[in-house]
Amino acid sequence: MSIQFDGKKITVFGGSGFIGKHLVSKLSKYNCSIEIVTRKSGNNKELKFLGGLGQVKVKISNSFDEDHLKALIKGSDIVINLIGILYEKKNQKFENLHSHIPKTIAKVSKKVGVKNFLHLSSLGIDKNSFSKYALSKLEGEKNIRIEFPDSVVYRPSVVFGDKDNFINLFSKLSNFSPVMPIMGTPKIDLDAKPFPKFKFTEGVRFQPIYVGDLVEFIIKTSFEKAKTYDLAGPNIISFKKIMQLILSAKKKKRILLPIPLIIARFMAFFMEKLPKPILTSDQVTLLKNDNISQKGFENLKKKINFPKSLEIVISTYIK
Repeated sequence: MSIQFDGKKITVFGGSGFIGKHLVSKLSKYNCSIEIVTRKSGNNKELKFLGGLGQVKVKISNSFDEDHLKALIKGSDIVINLIGILYEKKNQKFENLHSHIPKTIAKVSKKVGVKNFLHLSSLGIDKNSFSKYALSKLEGEKNIRIEFPDSVVYRPSVVFGDKDNFINLFSKLSNFSPVMPIMGTPKIDLDAKPFPKFKFTEGVRFQPIYVGDLVEFIIKTSFEKAKTYDLAGPNIISFKKIMQLILSAKKKKRILLPIPLIIARFMAFFMEKLPKPILTSDQVTLLKNDNISQKGFENLKKKINFPKSLEIVISTYIK
């Protein structure tokens, strides 16, 4: 594996994010050069220290026209696209960041002779036809396949690990809130006769994948062609169980409050007005379906010998 990376130039779009930092740090163990392209203009000095002296370079770019991208990508052997958002802002829209920009990056990569194009998508997007997030991700995959047919696409479930977005969000919530939500329960069966019935569950289910396993899988499949991988961790975990794991790791006690999706949507209407919303209407739409895949775990096991579970890792980074 190390021989394959020797002398290679790798360009990572979105490399300043949670998954990006872990991936660059892992890639830096090989004899390769890495360029991180990021839209963030803040303090990026820490990114350069993810690798050896001079191994990692950072380029700030908010322009994604073809000519500008050619200058960024030219000479690269591998291009990795990790660009993504969880909610929209005034100047950051799902369609642009998940569909249009990846299409242009893939198109330019093909034109300048990039050998391998890797793209991070998301698990379950083909089951959420009413979610703007899911539709934009799915459209992005289709566009990439057109522009760079040999690309490799990764569809992970919820990704956890140090500085993650999901677990840490609810960990912070537990610091000041007396209650913790269990999203997606009870479910309301409107077709039940003679009256609608309530079915109590432990909420929507996930199959979280450890960020270290994800980036290792990406690295081990970097030179493959025309593949799409669903990826999921070893255990299927309910929303309730995740809240319990967070509270147990922090040695806190909180009330666990079931929140049906109809109430969650009402809450999201107000929350999504915040600069960094805890919940949006589009995310509620995604919560209608479990985010699990047995095939995803089978894929992971083929490359990762001992996939890590949330239950084992959570106490090492939650504070």
